[in-house]
Order: sequence, then structure tokens, then C-alpha cells
Amino acid sequence: MIIKSDSNEKYKYIYKLKKKKYRKKYGVFVVESIKIVEQIPPDMELLFIFVNEDMKDFQTDYPKIVFSNSLFNRLSSLENPEGVSACLKIKAPKHISSKKVLLLDHLQDPGNLGTIIRSAEAFGFKDIILLNNCVDIYNEKTIRASMGSIFRLNFLEYSINEVKDLLNDYKLILADMDGKSSDCFKDFNKIILAIGNEANGIGNDLRNLTNDFISIKMQGEIESLNAAIAASILMNNLAKAD
Repeated sequence: MIIKSDSNEKYKYIYKLKKKKYRKKYGVFVVESIKIVEQIPPDMELLFIFVNEDMKDFQTDYPKIVFSNSLFNRLSSLENPEGVSACLKIKAPKHISSKKVLLLDHLQDPGNLGTIIRSAEAFGFKDIILLNNCVDIYNEKTIRASMGSIFRLNFLEYSINEVKDLLNDYKLILADMDGKSSDCFKDFNKIILAIGNEANGIGNDLRNLTNDFISIKMQGEIESLNAAIAASILMNNLAKAD
């Protein structure tokens, strides 16, 4: 059966998931494109696949819903949808287990966040702390930019007091233009690398917890780097310090 009416309950449910408040309410998010859908690991709870009528023969072992092309296009955030998407349950966060943890302080650009998530997986930062109301990790732009890494990492929304509690075991290092070289931190066994807001950097509440700052050596007249680029370089440098 092809669903053609926007009064259909499944259509209205999926359409609501475009908004963060409903993703949080239902604990469900949407992923788009065949490549990303095919990367969904077994430990993710996939509720159902939904496709457009052109992709009605798409093979899957999961429940499948078929929408008309026009309805599917309204559900998609892509200019040229591939016609295959999925609804998944948001995974419950796990306890922090890795020696290198990434902390993002009030990051607001979804593309930056997705790129940082992808780099975090590449450089072994398996736990990511989100502080001070970061952009939603299940934003469609974040998911696309993460290229599937979002499925494999652990995300935790923390308060500043919860971060403070971690400092009994971890060394907190803040990214700052006037910081030290990554070589200065190679002897630390457990670290939390903090990246700040794109416009305003790291907040004072986090700065008050540490005097340790890390920087990237640069040439020319460059004053700063994009948050995602800076985070990727610093994670790579700290990974090399192992």
C-alpha cells in the first residue's frame, strides 16, 4: 500500500520528528540516504524503514512503509532525496569508558558537530560530552556530516557539576589560541579535551575548572580556525601523543 494522504498517522508522526522537541519527547530520530541506512549497526533499535514509491521494492528485513513521492519529499530534508529513510530509537548514554574524552561547550553549528563526531571516531575519542545546550546531535545536518559515526559513539549531556566530578580521574584541557603544544600533555593518561562555541569560545564556568590550555601552531596571518577543523587537528595531535 502506498500512503498518499498527509492525514496518515505515520506521516504525521515522522513529520513531527523534524523538530528537536519531538525527537526528545519520543526518543526517536530519522536518518536519510541508502548509505547511512545501510550503516545502522545491530545495537541500534531500528523501528521501521520508510521509502518513496520509486523505492517501494527496496529490500529490508525491517517493517517498511511506502509514501507517495510528494509526501516523502515533504518528510525529507534533502534537495534530492534518495527515497530511503529510517526511524531509530535514540540510544541511552553509557558510562564514560575511554581515556580520551571530547567535551563540546555550547557548540551551535550542526555541520560542525557532525564533522567533529566523525573525527572523534577516527582519533579514538569514543565518549563525547555535550555541555551548555549544544545543538541537537540528531539534527539532520549533524547526522549527514557524521557519515555514520553518530551510531558508534557515546553521547552524554552533562552539567558543569558533572564535569567537575570527572576531574578526580581526568585532566581537563581547553582549546585556546594561547595554549601549550599538544606535546605538553602526552604524559597524561586520562584527558578531557574541551572545544568551545564557534563565536565565543569556552565559557567561564568551564574555564574556572582548569588552567590547562592547548593550542595549534599556525603560520601566516590566520587568527583562528573553524571549530570542526581545530577539534580534528587537536584530537589527532593528542592521539599521536599516546
